[in-house]
Amino acid sequence: MRKSIPRSSLAAAAGIAALALLVGCSSAAPAPSGPVDLGDGEPGPAEDTDITVAIPFPDVTMYSMYVLGTDLGYYEEEGLTVEVITADNVTAAVASGSADIGVESTGTVIEAIRGGVPIELVGGHYCRQNFDFAVQQGIDSVEDLDGTTVTLAGTPGDPAEFQRKLVLKEEGWDLDTVNVEVVYPGPGSESWTEFFVNDRISLQPFYTDDRPALEEHGANIIVEALRNWANDVQVAGSDWAKQNPNTLVRFLRATLKAADFMTAPAPGEFPENVDEVLDIYEANDFDVSALRGSDSVWVLDGHLACSNLYFDQEAWDTTIETQSLEPLEFDAGQLAYLEKAQELVGVENDPPATLPYP
Repeated sequence: MRKSIPRSSLAAAAGIAALALLVGCSSAAPAPSGPVDLGDGEPGPAEDTDITVAIPFPDVTMYSMYVLGTDLGYYEEEGLTVEVITADNVTAAVASGSADIGVESTGTVIEAIRGGVPIELVGGHYCRQNFDFAVQQGIDSVEDLDGTTVTLAGTPGDPAEFQRKLVLKEEGWDLDTVNVEVVYPGPGSESWTEFFVNDRISLQPFYTDDRPALEEHGANIIVEALRNWANDVQVAGSDWAKQNPNTLVRFLRATLKAADFMTAPAPGEFPENVDEVLDIYEANDFDVSALRGSDSVWVLDGHLACSNLYFDQEAWDTTIETQSLEPLEFDAGQLAYLEKAQELVGVENDPPATLPYP
């Protein structure tokens, strides 16, 4: 799903309040009542020109659209300046006004909206997820896991645990058929890999940057799968979105252009702009040495992206189903800003095409 590459200049958002304290509380002016009229044609001037985007950890995948949008001049064309920060709790940062836009996992956003947190889902970010799993050498079937310890997520309650169990079952590794102990080594996959190479767990999900250590250890890669499930989404504060509709449409239009540049000619094909993209990343203090010269179509993680920033009712329902969440009605009105931005760049809100695992 994500490949972490540290960026030293990202600032950390401090003093984020707990979500529960934010429900029903806001220092912003009252939001306009009723639906926002975005009008026809070009949006008006941006109401707020300085945009803060919160991401949960320094990560080139999450940050890519925004650094490209800045360096290629797309945000400047819209009269915007964009700063990216990290926040321990993205939804809290957005709801409190510490950030204007946030990128957060889809399941987390759904649960925050269920809990009354004043945020809106304003667009997709990554519309696919890849699921990769490794087991210890000598484990050839799910029966071989009986009596062992496995990791499916870093912390208890992570909705991704349900999705990973589902994918394993679909791929012939149904953990409910054997007796395994599930442990939670910590939020970062590097800690899972540390447990694995020290023979403390028999199975783990992994990301691209974990693979060298796993292969050196002799791990057996049992599943490599790609699913058209919304990975994460972009959110905005409910009041902020209503008070800044032209800003939000302009921001999304610029971000659509950046996503298209990154994925061109199309997701699942080798990115034609890879050298320019990596040059921009490197100029912004990302370490891209491991990506230089790669012939993988996954080099920019563009296989996870939909260049139209797709999200809709189906993506919402699929997240609820695959993460075993309680049903919650989807408010399609949240997508008005995205659909307006899509209209302006001439794309539809089409769902992702099925891609083969490279």
